[in-house]
Amino acid sequence: MELDLQFEKIIRKQVKYESAILGLNLLISRLQRKYSLNESPEELSKCVDEMKAFFAKYASILEKDMEALQRL
Repeated sequence: MELDLQFEKIIRKQVKYESAILGLNLLISRLQRKYSLNESPEELSKCVDEMKAFFAKYASILEKDMEALQRL
C-alpha cells in the first residue's frame, strides 16, 4: 500500500496528522505511544499493519483521510 510511508511518519511523530474521525485520532495516539515504548523495526511494522487494517476495515468513511495522507 502506498500509504505505508505516511503511516510510518505519523507513528514516528515525524508529521502531525489530525482527522475529523475520532476513532482514527485515538488509534494514531495509541500507536504513537506504543511505538515510543519500543522503537524497534518489528514494533513499527506491527503498528503500520494495525493502521492498514483499520483503513481497510473503515475505507468507506476514511476516503478523505486517505486523500489527505497521500498529500503528506
